[in-house]
Amino acid sequence: ELDDTHAIFEIEIPEKWIGKTVGQLDIRNIHNINIMALKHNGIMDLNIRSDTRIPQNHTMLVLGSLKDIQKCFHI
Repeated sequence: ELDDTHAIFEIEIPEKWIGKTVGQLDIRNIHNINIMALKHNGIMDLNIRSDTRIPQNHTMLVLGSLKDIQKCFHI
């Protein structure tokens, strides 16, 4: 947790997001969540841009309000 209402979570990538770009998903505008990094085998890729394609077998670090993250990822 960053404060009482915001946190960074490491989340499994939803199946329907795999293969799409961050821009296509429009996560920031739709869910009010920022993807900070993609992680695979302990290595983080922090260079996330709108044309970054979401790969299989990765997790992602997301930043947002607890409410928005829980709603988006059903946690």
